[in-house]
Amino acid sequence: AASYATACSGLPVRATVHVEAMPDDPLAEVRFVEALATAGECKVGAIVAACNLADADAAAQLDALCAASPRVKGIRYILDYDGPFNGGENATHVACSRHGLDYLRDPVASKAFERGFALLAKRGLSFDLQCAPVQLPAAAALCARHPRVNVVIDHCGKPLPLEADGGAEDEAKIAEWRRGLKLMAAQPQIYVKLSMLGYAVPGWCSAPRKEALLRSLVRETIDLFGCSRCMFASNWHVNPSVSDSCGKEPGLEMPALYARFESWVSDLAPDQKRLLFEGTAAAFYHLTPA
Repeated sequence: AASYATACSGLPVRATVHVEAMPDDPLAEVRFVEALATAGECKVGAIVAACNLADADAAAQLDALCAASPRVKGIRYILDYDGPFNGGENATHVACSRHGLDYLRDPVASKAFERGFALLAKRGLSFDLQCAPVQLPAAAALCARHPRVNVVIDHCGKPLPLEADGGAEDEAKIAEWRRGLKLMAAQPQIYVKLSMLGYAVPGWCSAPRKEALLRSLVRETIDLFGCSRCMFASNWHVNPSVSDSCGKEPGLEMPALYARFESWVSDLAPDQKRLLFEGTAAAFYHLTPA
């Protein structure tokens, strides 16, 4: 809590969202964050807890998480799977290396996951969707079957690392990401989080051509979803590099990061910018300033 407060010093932060950090014990994580918030040691206004929705006892887990804190507003279970984890060189997240399953496309695993996903609506819980671009069509189909579950796509849909060289490989990756994102944007209950952008374009903060490409992808996303369904997010944890790009590239301190974000949308109207930096997140996560 203290390190986060230091990192965002100078920014007008009124409330924050804690998104699960791959805990071994999701319930203990929620209780820990709730204790900090109750004691006034952080500005967490909403908690996105971890839960494997494919578990047979997912309903009981969800009820326990909600009972542990009124700040629990959503669930995340990292899903990005694009083949076996190989040190992070593909779209599969290290979290998925624990189970090695594609919960969005595998015919058996996806059915178990969907049973748990369906439990979110009646509990008023949203879902943070972190998946690979190749999984977006399957995710769009899942969301279409459960329109009462509000979903936010993490990290701008995680387009695979781009070289920003104008080459055919970049174009193919962008095309795949764009196809999936358009399917998601067609559904009004789906939102996008603009975060961890160094994963998409490594080294963007120190190379103008890379930043130009990244800005164009962010603006394309905003055009697709509208400001009322997009939110800038710091993804802040550990340090600037890890928060922006898995620790493989330099990152910007939080005030500098948000200054870049603001420069990318400087031409928008004040009410549109307010949505991107505050309003959309507050509405989606039912935030109350701490």
